[in-house]
Parts: sequence; C-alpha cells; structure tokens
Amino acid sequence: MSREVGKSQSGYTQLLEGSYLSTARAVNVNVHHKHCYHVAKALRGMNASNALIYLDDVINKKKAIPYTRRSRKGRGGNTMAGHRKGKIGPGAYPNKASKEFVKLISSAMDNASQRYDTIEPDDMIITHIAAHRGQIATNWRPRAQGRATPSNHYQVNLEVFLEYFGEDEEEDDF
Repeated sequence: MSREVGKSQSGYTQLLEGSYLSTARAVNVNVHHKHCYHVAKALRGMNASNALIYLDDVINKKKAIPYTRRSRKGRGGNTMAGHRKGKIGPGAYPNKASKEFVKLISSAMDNASQRYDTIEPDDMIITHIAAHRGQIATNWRPRAQGRATPSNHYQVNLEVFLEYFGEDEEEDDF
C-alpha cells in the first residue's frame, strides 16, 4: 500500500511504496483549493478509467461533484452550492478543477504504461489523491487616501497515486 501516515518522500505527502505504483504531480495550479479538495474526495478509491469518464460528465454538466465540507450555515461559511438532482445534496460542476484532474490522471496513466508493460493503466485504482495549498502570490491593491489592501492569489498543488492490485501473471514451465 502506498499510504503510510507520518512518512513522506521528497515532493509528495505520502511514502512511495508498492509493486505496481504510478504517480503524477501538478505544482502551483491556478485553481480554487476548495474545488480541488471536493473533486479529490469524490475520486479517491475510483478506477482510473471510471474517474476520467466521471470527470468528463462533470465538465459536460451531466453529473455533479458532491460538496460535503462546510455544508452548514453560520460561522465558518457554507458551501454556497445548491442541491443537485438525485440524492447527492449540495454539489457543483467545477469545470477548471476537473480539467486539471483529467490532465493529472492521464499523466499518471501514461507514466504507468511506460513503466510497466504487463499491466493495463485503465485497470489501476486511485489509492491516494490530494490537493494542498501551493504558493501565495502576494500583491497590493491601491485604495483611496494612500491606503492599500492585500490582493493575494492562491494556488494549489495536486498529486495522485495509481496502483494495480490485480493477479500477478506467472508463467508455467512445462
């Protein structure tokens, strides 16, 4: 398994271990952190090809990403997302974040196809997917009477681990 809590490797938040493991990272992407968090939570544990199909439906506004974090009103804000069809509850169609995750998962699948000849990248499972805050570009916006207010631009770091858990094909000698 690739996820060991408390252990990390350079550039990643988890330890890279596994027999058939493929990874991909995207650093300082201009996407909202909140949208990336919810997309990552929806994709965790999915098959890689099913995740790409699901994200394509999100981009075409056929299926919604459930927004579960901060779903209450009051202090701390709420999701500001309306309820969607079915039993999904509050949800949205984060187009830009979905496109970035499609690129990321496709990159991890390409890495797997180049690294391992015996397995099919479509059969791999997303064991770890995360969205963390990246660098903050700090700027100042001039205001009236010589004052200024901060105008910060937040970026996000994305990472994904794909693993293959199928049967190992052994050759029999006769």
